[in-house]
Amino acid sequence: MSSPSGSGRAVSSGLRVAILAGGRGERFWPFSRRARPKPFLDLGWGRSLLQETIRRAALVALPGNIWIIAGRELLPLVRRETRRGATGRCLMEPASRNTGPTALLAARLFAAEDPAAEMLTLPSDHRVTNDRAFRRAIGTARRLARRGFLVTFGVPPTGPDPEFGYLVPGARLGGTAMKVARFIEKPRRVLAMRLIQKRAALWNSGMFLWRADSFLEEASRCQPAFGRWLALGRGGARLSPAEETAFRSLPALSVDHAVLEKSRRVAVVPARFGWADLGAWSSIGALFPPDRAGNAGWGKRVAIEARGNLAFHPKGLTAFLGVSDLLVACVGDVVLVCPRSQSGRIRELVRLLRATGNHEYL
Repeated sequence: MSSPSGSGRAVSSGLRVAILAGGRGERFWPFSRRARPKPFLDLGWGRSLLQETIRRAALVALPGNIWIIAGRELLPLVRRETRRGATGRCLMEPASRNTGPTALLAARLFAAEDPAAEMLTLPSDHRVTNDRAFRRAIGTARRLARRGFLVTFGVPPTGPDPEFGYLVPGARLGGTAMKVARFIEKPRRVLAMRLIQKRAALWNSGMFLWRADSFLEEASRCQPAFGRWLALGRGGARLSPAEETAFRSLPALSVDHAVLEKSRRVAVVPARFGWADLGAWSSIGALFPPDRAGNAGWGKRVAIEARGNLAFHPKGLTAFLGVSDLLVACVGDVVLVCPRSQSGRIRELVRLLRATGNHEYL
C-alpha cells in the first residue's frame, strides 16, 4: 500500500529504510574528521550527505519508517541534522562493527515491527541522481525481495577502479534482474580492466533491499555468531545490557563478506540511475568538471604546465606549477599533498597521527 506525498510521488507505507551514518570516513581525511565525520559534510549542494540520503529515502518510504543508525557519539550530530528539516528516527548501535552487524541490528528491529517488512539499506556517502530511475529500481528490487531474494544494486563500471567491489551476474530472473554468480572484492586493476572489457561485471553499489526475515534467516545460517546474538532478545530499538555486550563481540564484517558472498539467494538489479561512491578522494574528482589539462577541484585554482591535478581548497586559491596528478587538499589547519594514485593510502596517515599523539588533527 502506498500514499501520495505533497510532490505527487508515491511512497510505500510498508518499506523501511536503514541509513548507515556511523562511518568515520578516514579515507576522506582531512575533510572528514572526528568533529565533522563524512556523513555530515556538505559537498557544495547546500545540504549534508546525510540530509541528501534522507531526502532520497523519503522518495520511497514514509518519514516514520526511515531510521538513521549511528554510534552514541554521533547521535547529537544526527539529531542536529534532523532538526534542520530532515526526517528520520535514530537507532543507536552499541559499537562500530562494520555493516554486517549494523544490518543485523536494523533487520531485527524491522522484523519485530512486521515479520514481512521489507528493508532498504542506504549508506550515507553516496551521490545518486535521477530520482525516477531510483524509484523504479526500488520497485523491481521489492518484487524480488518478496520472492525471498537478497537484492543488491549493480552499477555499470566507468573504469577499472580497484577501490570498488565487483559482482558477476548469473542467470536472469526476469526483466533486467539477475542472480549474482559471485562477488569480487576490490580486484587488481588488471583483473578489473578484463572484467570491464568483457562486460562481465558490475560495481557493487553497497545499497541493498530484502525482507527483514529473509535476511535474518540467511545471516543466522551464514554467520552462527549472528544467530546466537539474535537468540538473546526479541527485537526493538532498545537493547538489554547483555545484548549490547554481545553486540560488541560480533565479527566486524561487512554485510557482503558476512552474508551475501555465502548466500545463494542474492540477486542484482542493474542501476539506471547515476551513482557515485563518495567514500574517498579518488571519487571526489568526478564531481567537478576538469579544465582542458584535466585539473579539477573545489575552490579557485590556477595552473601552468600542470595536468591531472585535483585541488580541494573551498576558501582559497590553489596554484599548480609544473606538476601532474597530485591531490592537494587544504582544510582548516591541515594541508594534504600526495599523488592521486596514492590517495587510497590516506588511512595510513590517520593511523600515524594516532600513533604519534597528534589527536588534534584527527
